[in-house]
Amino acid sequence: EEEEEEEEEEEEEEAVLGVAGSVFWLAVITVVISILSEYMVDSLEAAAVGWGVPDLFLGTIIIPIVGNAAEHAAAIIFAVKNKMELALGIAVGSSIQIGVFCVPLLCVFAWSIDIELSLNFGLFECLTYLITALIVGAIITSGQSNWLQGVVLITGYAFVSAAFFVHADPPELASHAEHHHE
Repeated sequence: EEEEEEEEEEEEEEAVLGVAGSVFWLAVITVVISILSEYMVDSLEAAAVGWGVPDLFLGTIIIPIVGNAAEHAAAIIFAVKNKMELALGIAVGSSIQIGVFCVPLLCVFAWSIDIELSLNFGLFECLTYLITALIVGAIITSGQSNWLQGVVLITGYAFVSAAFFVHADPPELASHAEHHHE
């Protein structure tokens, strides 16, 4: 009897929308979210100027936290339900998608409309990326987690956040960036 109940639960539910309806609503929701995201970024930029928050901190820490809040919430919910593989898939998969697909795509798009945007990151950004990738890789490789690893990740995130808040590019890099924006 238990096997029959499990099979019934695993059966797929009947689709509410067809392919055309799904594509339509996906497009509508994407447009609405892009408009709302633009308002969010504009509001955060205005607040950051008023508070004296550096652009690098705003772009690498604040906007990703706010912009991916629903995704973070889903990962936490799955982790609480002890579905760690799914929680890690959401968290790590999103980072990989941004780093491997979105950033290079934006660089190509910027090039096509004659805006200076490259993957030529400074030493600080490259080392931060390398160190965080190594720490996260070492922690998730085993497939198991404990509270100490969670504390290490949260502490590491706090250090990276603080470093991006106080970091300033060397004068030669800052003047090089300003020269390209003129």
